[in-house]
Amino acid sequence: MPHIQITLVAGRTVEQKRKIAQRMTDVLVEEAGARRENCSVAFVDVKKEDFAEGGALVIDQQR
Repeated sequence: MPHIQITLVAGRTVEQKRKIAQRMTDVLVEEAGARRENCSVAFVDVKKEDFAEGGALVIDQQR
């Protein structure tokens, strides 16, 4: 049972997550030979103040 967990800074839409889940599942089926019904994808949304890149909180970074 392949499982993918994706951690993202919060803000993606349900439609974006739906498309990501479909494509990640497709990769597992095509490249790993997994059965589609056995694949799972979990999204973990993290607030900008709870996620850091390069030693700085995302909320403090100018993008």
